[in-house]
Amino acid sequence: MDRALILIRFLHFGAAMLLWGGAVFGGARSVPPRAGRLWLLLALTAIGWLMLEAGVAGDGWTDTLDPGTIWALLSATAVGQAWAFHMALVAALGVAIWRGRGVTLAAGVALASLALVGHAAMQQGWIGGAHRANAALHLLAAGYWVGALPPLLGCLARMRQGEATLGPVVMRYSRLGHWAVAAVIVTGVANTALVLGRVPGLGSPYQALLVLKIALVAAMVGVALVNRYGFVPRLKAANDPAALRAIARGTLAEIALGAAVLALVSAFATFDPV
Repeated sequence: MDRALILIRFLHFGAAMLLWGGAVFGGARSVPPRAGRLWLLLALTAIGWLMLEAGVAGDGWTDTLDPGTIWALLSATAVGQAWAFHMALVAALGVAIWRGRGVTLAAGVALASLALVGHAAMQQGWIGGAHRANAALHLLAAGYWVGALPPLLGCLARMRQGEATLGPVVMRYSRLGHWAVAAVIVTGVANTALVLGRVPGLGSPYQALLVLKIALVAAMVGVALVNRYGFVPRLKAANDPAALRAIARGTLAEIALGAAVLALVSAFATFDPV
């Protein structure tokens, strides 16, 4: 069941980030490409995640299909009530996509609400509130950074085919990307301090995977810096085709690293944070 839960987490977080990042990348009134399919994946994995949590709270796989166990989880536990709230926001996002309006706001709120069901939800009082707010900001920053990479790659491919009008779109992502990367780093450090209260080591599975995640994020930052300060100026100054190809390769590397980070987060979120 743990493996199924890790896979569901990976798909759910991935769909939420792609919807949010794609919406911000395209502009406030845009609907991301394949938004309907991504929303369907988000909705199905939300239901699947709830069923698996019912199995974890109950007696295993049989309780994943038991309406009584699922209802008890939703109505009688803080995690269940937070998940019911998240599922309502997922439904609202579906309405926004259908109407073609308000997708950016709805996607951002739905992604941020996932901070209510992670390790940040374990603490109470003002510290718990600060932790959840920090986790929500971390999700939004990471979601934009990673979720906007596929549409960025599409823009780069169209630029290689001669569509020069997309240059300002790429520059806009580059500018916003600075803030997103900085926010990911700052909120990531804060999350680690709030969860562990110390620098992570290798003393537990949670800490070992967290250290690996930090290393992969550092690699992503390195690739992003090379793209931004090594190749973007060349593209901006002379529309250099070699620079455009290099940026595309770097973007592909960031997508691969981002997927690996998301997989790690989906795994160590199931471990005790010790």
